[in-house]
Amino acid sequence: MSAQQMTLEDLVHLANKVGLELVAAKKVCDRYELLKHTVRARIMQRLDDGNHSETKLRRLMEVDAEYVSYLEKLIEARSQADKVKLRYESYKNLFEARRSMLSFRKAEMRLL
Repeated sequence: MSAQQMTLEDLVHLANKVGLELVAAKKVCDRYELLKHTVRARIMQRLDDGNHSETKLRRLMEVDAEYVSYLEKLIEARSQADKVKLRYESYKNLFEARRSMLSFRKAEMRLL
């Protein structure tokens, strides 16, 4: 069904569905954010052989393939969350525009 054919109720249901997708996408993103320090610590422990300073361990951790892969997953999760948020905001804006248009038409009919 095209956006032109959707009723306000259809838009509400669609916005709700996309809103739930947004919650799920944000959950994934938040999980990656919360585990970032844990992943860093785990990699630093793996790299720590007792011969490196804390600063050297941090530099080694920053270029470690596991950490770079983790950061790429975090970036992808953020990207997906942003895409879903954009869809959600678009449906919300369409709903508001359609509601305003209907209110305008009702007021216009009263004048006739």
